[in-house]
Amino acid sequence: MTQPGSPRTLLIANQKGGVGKSSIVAAVAGMVAAAGRRVLVVDADQQANVSASDLGVDGDGGRGLSMALQFAHALEPIRNVRPNLDVIPGGPALAVVASVAATSGQTGIDLRANLDQTLAQLCEAERYELVLIDSGPGDAPLLDALLGTARYLLVPTRDDDASLSGVELLALRYLRARQSGSTIQLLGVVLFDTNPRATARNREVFEQVNDLLEGSGADPFEAFVRSDRAAAVDLRTRHLTPLELVEAAESDQKSRLQRLRQKGKAGERLWSRDPSGLAHDYQALTREILTRVADAEREHVGGGVG
Repeated sequence: MTQPGSPRTLLIANQKGGVGKSSIVAAVAGMVAAAGRRVLVVDADQQANVSASDLGVDGDGGRGLSMALQFAHALEPIRNVRPNLDVIPGGPALAVVASVAATSGQTGIDLRANLDQTLAQLCEAERYELVLIDSGPGDAPLLDALLGTARYLLVPTRDDDASLSGVELLALRYLRARQSGSTIQLLGVVLFDTNPRATARNREVFEQVNDLLEGSGADPFEAFVRSDRAAAVDLRTRHLTPLELVEAAESDQKSRLQRLRQKGKAGERLWSRDPSGLAHDYQALTREILTRVADAEREHVGGGVG
């Protein structure tokens, strides 16, 4: 169960894959760390998208996190993946968690308690200001443990029916976690890979989301993440954060101009010409996340809890 003094942990989840969870974790982590704050990314996905693909971490395949969940072994992050940014890698070793959860009645293994303990110890030692947890789309036992551990929940979604069904499934698990004593708080839902000009459709999607999350008290995020296929390819294939991609694109433009002047052959180049719009979206989302967390903490203190 999350406690008032527990680490400032934000879980990004949706029970549908491909809705931007890993991309948002990597982008927000990079921006908060670039501002000089200590950040930990926990990759709780068997596919290890955020650690391996987005941040370019050559990790342990999720073994460290798996051992922490099963036996409360101390978590050992990969340090300084970026300045101020550490990572607990994910990977296929997390597949064992489902079978462990299925036999927990006989073994006495408590995934949630083990994660609470090991994460709190690590955060106390390293003094992280923010912990971002990326969840896999289909690992329900692990997701339940994460919902019981995290303090805040952010739900990204596309505007298609499958993604919204993932929101609905997650809403049921979120409410069940709250009923079981978790103090996790829903910060809201953010639209990912959307067309900013489709205002009527976006409004319709948020109305559907509000129906699915009725009673949560969370408003949709004003910030959104636009569709930019070229930038998305560059971010993942080059293991860049959005701010790093903007810098790389500016350098790429200068290199191309230089090659044209010298009539040289063009080498490998970026697909995205101007990723600044996408970077701006992630900056706006990061600001709104931090603002909502700060508001939640002020309300928490004002309510006399903790």
